[in-house]
Amino acid sequence: MAKTPAFTPKAPIEKLPLAVRKDVRDNFESKKADFEAQITKLLGTDFKINYSVGTIWAYNQDDRSSAGYTLSSYTEGFISALKYFLDKYESDGKDYFNAAVTQSELSIGVNTLGDKAPYITSEIKEGVYWILFKPDSLGTNTSSLGDSLLAAVNTAPGFVFSLEAKHSIDETWEEEYEDLTKEIAELTGIPDVKLDPNFEENFKALNVQTDRRWYTSFGAATLAYFKDGLKYQLGRAGFKGDDMLQEGLQEVLTEKAFVLRVVPKTKKTYNETVLENGTLYLQTTVEYWYCNTSYIAEDVLELL
Repeated sequence: MAKTPAFTPKAPIEKLPLAVRKDVRDNFESKKADFEAQITKLLGTDFKINYSVGTIWAYNQDDRSSAGYTLSSYTEGFISALKYFLDKYESDGKDYFNAAVTQSELSIGVNTLGDKAPYITSEIKEGVYWILFKPDSLGTNTSSLGDSLLAAVNTAPGFVFSLEAKHSIDETWEEEYEDLTKEIAELTGIPDVKLDPNFEENFKALNVQTDRRWYTSFGAATLAYFKDGLKYQLGRAGFKGDDMLQEGLQEVLTEKAFVLRVVPKTKKTYNETVLENGTLYLQTTVEYWYCNTSYIAEDVLELL
């Protein structure tokens, strides 16, 4: 099979036609300050738009002179995507975006994937947010930046978790953690019982995967191991109100802690429960993360 030749960027247009320059002036430059003000207000930091019109317009496929309209359309699409992003992720979204886009600058360029490129996508290079277009599709799908904006800033430097994973933790685990702890304390007869989600270590273990769809359910999956698994199995085994079972658990659970842990391998297929140094570990693997969560701790009586 012949090797696909490397993409060669077009040379910038050194002097744009008068009609194109007029359109840029009337339909983009006249709006640029307002665009920058909108973005600055959204992000809380001075933000600049820096477009090389000659470089961009070299990819115009016909005799259009609507360069200004096209630039404004891309900018409006970015602002719309940014608003949606910040509505969902709020202050965390702002922090992640600013941490990734350190130059507080927006630009537009051709996607060097060439014919394999999507119509529109995003990339952050050297702290600049780039809107990238397919070489033969300048001006297409300018309002479709949402998914690629999230992907571009999801793993911003300086944060332990991806933005999606942190959002999932906040929306699920943080909402139910206190009530769940009280319920398990009642089941076990241990008023100061500790539920340790072990988020940082588990995130590192899971993050070896190239498929990152698990980010969006990281918190929900963690909650499921404790709620649908541990809590359910303790109730099913009859711990609630049973002094004998509670005392048996208390004797071995000297650290009063249940910890979720992702390990390289388990003896059982999906998950297992292991008692180590007074702590009960709920264990699973990368391969079977978020699988059969209700089975975890099903053998808790056998450990006592």
